[in-house]
Amino acid sequence: MIIKWLLVPALVAAVVLSLRARSSLRGQARRKIMAGLTVVAGAIAVLFPDLLQGAADAVGVTRGADLMLYGLALAFIYLVGSTGVRFREQEARMVTLARAVALTEAEARLADRRQPSGPRAQRLTA
Repeated sequence: MIIKWLLVPALVAAVVLSLRARSSLRGQARRKIMAGLTVVAGAIAVLFPDLLQGAADAVGVTRGADLMLYGLALAFIYLVGSTGVRFREQEARMVTLARAVALTEAEARLADRRQPSGPRAQRLTA
């Protein structure tokens, strides 16, 4: 059963890669490459099911569909982890933006309070 020795490291790799920061160019390139490879692998599996069965036989899985299920499970684990990281990064950006807006509004209110107002202030400026 070679599949056990392939799935465990693949699972660990999927989790580690999905939890890395997504904002780097390397991370973006990695995601695009993974998406492209997934599409190509899916197309090959559909067009040539005997190849999938041959690969399943080579790694000790009884059916090609089971091998595809294992691959989809790994892709799903990667997707879930990656989405969680993306949401955390977006939340951090939103907090930073909200703080900047709050500080800008507070500075504007302070500037308005410092300017003289009322009829006396209008006579002084005129």
